[in-house]
Amino acid sequence: MPAVVWICGDETLLVQEACDSVRRFAREQGFTEREVHDANAQFNWSVLVAAASSLSLFADRKLIDLRLHSPKLDNEAKAALQAYVDDPGEDNLLLITSGKVEKATLSTKWFKAIESRGLVVQVWPVNAQQLPGWIANRMKQAGLTADQDCIDIIAHRVEGNLLAAAQEIDKLAVLAGDKHLTREIVARAVADSSRFSVFALTDASLAGHSGKALNILNHLRAEGDDPLKILFFLTREIRTLLRMQARIRQGQNINGVMQAERIWQNRTAIVGTALRKHSGESLEQLLLDARLVDQSVKGLLKRRPWDELTGIVLKLADPTVNFLPA
Repeated sequence: MPAVVWICGDETLLVQEACDSVRRFAREQGFTEREVHDANAQFNWSVLVAAASSLSLFADRKLIDLRLHSPKLDNEAKAALQAYVDDPGEDNLLLITSGKVEKATLSTKWFKAIESRGLVVQVWPVNAQQLPGWIANRMKQAGLTADQDCIDIIAHRVEGNLLAAAQEIDKLAVLAGDKHLTREIVARAVADSSRFSVFALTDASLAGHSGKALNILNHLRAEGDDPLKILFFLTREIRTLLRMQARIRQGQNINGVMQAERIWQNRTAIVGTALRKHSGESLEQLLLDARLVDQSVKGLLKRRPWDELTGIVLKLADPTVNFLPA
């Protein structure tokens, strides 16, 4: 078994499912303890070395789940990873998750050292030409059959968002009693379903429409939506903005950055608005706020998750807002 598994790429769903496969395999191999470390700009990298050397109190084998906010690491981070791969311990498995690793990084000494002791999985995006085939294969896995026009409707609806496509297919699997999708079933399922969706919530927040965003959030709450699902989509947008901010600070053109991040044409205006309003610091703070929501839902903090979500939505829409949950 490799000492390290690094899964990298910007296709959220595929990265998530690849990580789930690694975690499932690790459990089957006896890695019954798991430590999760969120490696943001303030992360103390000595924690990783300590995690590798510490003895488990509850299990014989431990999975260390390290989530990088950026695959571009400073010298402290590189040294910590090098120290880990030099002495990973027989009873540890390090799972690293990150966005796309740039080509220049792949040839560096520190990255090759990790690759030599582990497994690096690069997750490639599904482009517009590949998307219908991906949807058809996903439907097959769900036990569905569909005509090509049904597949085309879904592909057009999700605009390249694989997670949205997967959710549509899951919903259609429930609606299609005989497991064959007709154009009518698909059209009815997707028709105007986005009015109060989490996608509409993120777009309203990015565009700075606070009132509209709060209206959608309140509707989702009334409908019994999972706050962690909403949080996932919001933090995904925030991390995307952070990556783009970093590239823009390096002197890259904003249009080129949005193209590299595969921002669809009909979203460039609202994403551009958010980029101009936010700084790296305000976005990092939103990620810290997101951790409060996660901990509140899990009962680790005595806070109200929906109030914390409201704060994130308001501050994503307007970083100058000073919102204090009741």
